[in-house]
Amino acid sequence: MNSLDLARTTSIPSAQHDFDQADLTFSATEWDTYRPEQGKPISYKEQHLIVYPLKELSRAFSVAGIPRSQQQLIKWETDGVLPPTPFTFGRKRFYTENQIRTIVDIALECGLRPRTHVKKTNFSELAHLELTYILQLELNTNEAPVV
Repeated sequence: MNSLDLARTTSIPSAQHDFDQADLTFSATEWDTYRPEQGKPISYKEQHLIVYPLKELSRAFSVAGIPRSQQQLIKWETDGVLPPTPFTFGRKRFYTENQIRTIVDIALECGLRPRTHVKKTNFSELAHLELTYILQLELNTNEAPVV
């Protein structure tokens, strides 16, 4: 028997066979199915938005597995890590669902974990860029809303 005969009779698993046996079922995480609660409708230049309190942003971080307290998020805004939200009523901060999802997605993308300090990542730069863009899309303007 030569090497060609050996190759014909030896079973070599194919990549296609291995792929066919792989489990490709998508399983959603809690973060994938997260939806904010306790929305407050507001109007801005004939646009209707739903905004959510700061505790929803904190809850979103927890659902994503990187818990941050409301006090920590306020400190981030005060220190300039997060841009200030344009939606404030008195001293209460509110965010749109897009803002909440964007902030948490950026934190996950930057590798923010429960014991990771935010300043050791590029979270702040990305958050400022993305949130500015999101607000311009949502408000169709460069101005901050008056609520």
